[in-house]
Amino acid sequence: MRTRWNRTCFVGACLGLLTLITGCGPGAGKTPEGSPIRVEISQMFITVQNEAGLALRNVKVEIVPYGGATTFAVLIPRLDNGEKRDLALGNFRGLDGTPFDRRVVRAKNVVVSGTDINNVEVKVEVGWK
Repeated sequence: MRTRWNRTCFVGACLGLLTLITGCGPGAGKTPEGSPIRVEISQMFITVQNEAGLALRNVKVEIVPYGGATTFAVLIPRLDNGEKRDLALGNFRGLDGTPFDRRVVRAKNVVVSGTDINNVEVKVEVGWK
């Protein structure tokens, strides 16, 4: 009887550890290689880097929450080729001016869209980690 209990506890601990390890991995929060805009999500910032080859204008970075009631956005007027911007999560605002707060809003993904100087629309979507 005692060995069955020990075995059950051991299997449960292994499954818990496995869940913890896979949940902390770098699966989401980054764009795949070759995309025109690179997006990285960290605890305090969303980093956007232009790799499209041309300057982008009217770049809109949106945090889309579950439920989609409102989105929280920041507008970047111009993002030159190779330029990298760190956007603080506190700078994102909803349509009514409410600030984004990680403790209140459960984010689903980040959408970055803009147009290059030839009026070609560029859009990248990254899952929230």
